Amino acid sequence: MAIIANYPLDKILEWTGSGNVTCDSRKIKAGDIFFLLPGRSHREHIYCQEALNRGCSGIVIEENEIENFHEIFACQATNIPLLTTENIYQKFVCTLKKSLNLLENSHPTFAVTGTNGKTTITYLLRHLLDIPTAVMGTIQYDLLEKVIPSTQTTPNLEDLYRMIAILPKSAALAIELSSHALDQRRVYGLDIDGAIFSNLTGDHLDYHGDTEHYFLAKRKLFSGENGNMPRHSIINLNDAYGQRLYRELGGVTYGIENTSAHYNAVDLRFFPDKIIFTLVHGEEKYFCEIPLIGAFNVENGLAALAAIHESRSIELEHLIEKIKTFPGVPGRLQHVENDQEITILVDYAHTEDGLRKVLESLQMMKRRQMLTVFGCGGDRDRTKRPKMMNVACQFSDLVFVTSDNPRHESMKAIFEDMKPGILYKSCVMFEPDRRKAIALALKKAQKGDIVLVAGKGHETYQQIGDEKLPFSDIDTVKALLPKGI
Repeated sequence: MAIIANYPLDKILEWTGSGNVTCDSRKIKAGDIFFLLPGRSHREHIYCQEALNRGCSGIVIEENEIENFHEIFACQATNIPLLTTENIYQKFVCTLKKSLNLLENSHPTFAVTGTNGKTTITYLLRHLLDIPTAVMGTIQYDLLEKVIPSTQTTPNLEDLYRMIAILPKSAALAIELSSHALDQRRVYGLDIDGAIFSNLTGDHLDYHGDTEHYFLAKRKLFSGENGNMPRHSIINLNDAYGQRLYRELGGVTYGIENTSAHYNAVDLRFFPDKIIFTLVHGEEKYFCEIPLIGAFNVENGLAALAAIHESRSIELEHLIEKIKTFPGVPGRLQHVENDQEITILVDYAHTEDGLRKVLESLQMMKRRQMLTVFGCGGDRDRTKRPKMMNVACQFSDLVFVTSDNPRHESMKAIFEDMKPGILYKSCVMFEPDRRKAIALALKKAQKGDIVLVAGKGHETYQQIGDEKLPFSDIDTVKALLPKGI
């Protein structure tokens, strides 16, 4: 197998005229070029062999990785060249873009990262933008003319660009960027008009190890480590890590009752179906109304308003008028109608901070009792389990603890991790069957109560082991309301 050292990008670009390029050995077709991107799997020799078996015309690897592959390729009796190159991610993305006619990106792109709020902000962006807008994130990949179910918040690198390539020419893109995606360079080279940082609280520490590394993964979106600097950075100045990000890299800021913020919300007034506030921007003041509940949704609204106003130069008056008609997001404080005069809400809150913000907001609407149904996922960050229990106990009169995608962990083990967070004299009931737990809460609820079913939101499955079983909180609540209670 011939090794061609430091193969230049222009030569690779010339060569790709007759074949496809891919970083997924499973997708190789005869004549394709395979880019072996560095990863965590340590299965590179298997991927290379698969690419050869499938008839690739060449393999490209990072130049400083050649020693790791010398033995693998030395025994390959083939005339297929092994090309080495510097900065393989940049070379792969540029080559892939060329093959997809994406070298000149015509799609205004907004990227949102943070522990909470990503989905709501992307849907707000779509509602406010003056052109059709695709949304990629936790709920689905809505490409306007095609909808693809999302298996992860942010798609893989190659899939991302292939999806962008099928967008209508005049479309914009609003995309959620997870910390995993940023750490794994899944959006490397993406041209971003507006990058938004919503907040950062404890989550995914099973992957990142500690909060510092979690923050550093998010920071890559704004520092240029993503391959490109965003044209505009929009940062939440009410968040401690947002303050740090702004100090280190600058940008445009938003906040609540924060005179240092470029977009500052003051005089907030909360109603059961909306929030009213005054937006202060420069020397101007604007009356705003958002048909959502919770101060955190004021932050989400400010993020979207600031990002579009800064990057698209659309008048704030127009955006503020348009945000009044925002229809909401599936599974985000989604109201379930009923004739029992109970406020029933389904929400995706699955972190300590997310649950706290939702429950704090609902306290302002509370007329009688607050009943909360929630659980903690299996095979995920165990440190947040007692913290979430503590938050639920602080803000709820009755807590129903149940399953939430237990995966390969036993419910007994998950419950034991949660129990240290129980507050003295809290009324907590454990029921591993999620449907039964929801039924218990609805049975206990009386006129004027609020029932929050938290954790799954829009999800339509319950993952037990490797199997995803059909389960929807919204459908379950609706089914239980007219009968069986």
